Amino acid sequence: MPERIEKLRATVTELEAELASLAELDEPTRALLEEAVSELQATLAKQPAEIEHQSLTERLSESAEAFESSHPTLYGLVKRTIDALAQMGI
Repeated sequence: MPERIEKLRATVTELEAELASLAELDEPTRALLEEAVSELQATLAKQPAEIEHQSLTERLSESAEAFESSHPTLYGLVKRTIDALAQMGI
């Protein structure tokens, strides 16, 4: 599990960088993704045994659909994050 957590941390870092670089992202989507990134960081700060199944994956999936065609790089990072969470059982 530690290797998966490190991969997820790296993906979250990439997601943060991509969010910071996108000037044309609409504000509701940006706010939703920034909130999700904050939740991911809080989750990653916990011990693996403390991580509970959360609706974070569902919210990320819903937000990803909104920008799949307009921001493919961001979409790919969000999907990688969702996949990593699923592999961890979150």
